[in-house]
Amino acid sequence: MQKLLFICTLIATVALSAHAQDEFFSAPDYAQIERNIKESTSTYYYPKLMEKYMAGDEKMTLEEGRHLYFGFIYQPQYMPTDTSAYNNQLAQVLSKKSFSPTDYANILEYSNALLLEDPFNLRALNAKLLVLAQQNNTEEYKKVAQQRRIVQNAIAGTGDGMSDKTPFYVIKVAHEYDILPFLGYNFGGNDKILSSKKVNYLTLGDNRFGVERVYFNIAPVIDHVSSRGGGKM
Repeated sequence: MQKLLFICTLIATVALSAHAQDEFFSAPDYAQIERNIKESTSTYYYPKLMEKYMAGDEKMTLEEGRHLYFGFIYQPQYMPTDTSAYNNQLAQVLSKKSFSPTDYANILEYSNALLLEDPFNLRALNAKLLVLAQQNNTEEYKKVAQQRRIVQNAIAGTGDGMSDKTPFYVIKVAHEYDILPFLGYNFGGNDKILSSKKVNYLTLGDNRFGVERVYFNIAPVIDHVSSRGGGKM
């Protein structure tokens, strides 16, 4: 019953987002996405999608957001592993109990640097929103909030995460952890990769849905790492 409550809540969350008109819980068709984003006359031509995303376009549809997010794996700058030193630097500043003007400036600097490497870094988008709210920068805040919404909805619309047959799909392992608060969860401390199914699951802390773990499909990550002879994911 509690898992059913979670699924109903998730559907309602995505459905209430702007222009969320497509079928729920639809796994990405990577081959079709690749074809669409490379066609210059297509609505889903990748440069056009990225332009709309960077502008925080509120008219961007759910399907456009899915092509944008999952189509990123076909871009030269796609890197599924987190190796940037800015991750630790941002985490160190955010761990403080209060922030000075210098801290806010550093948060913005580190967040922007991370977003240059991964424009869908939810942790960086959240940190950037923190600074923009403190600055009362309403217009920029709305733009970044819309970018975050596009990423969250692209992931949330791919499954319910309740089993390895209906996982959420992500293009980076870090996105698994960063989407958890949006889903109403916190990380429980353990994760396991089911390599044969290209699925990873995270255990969860206590939550009102009574869910113990959430499953994620990480096929692009495994494929990318495997093509380079293995390594850290």
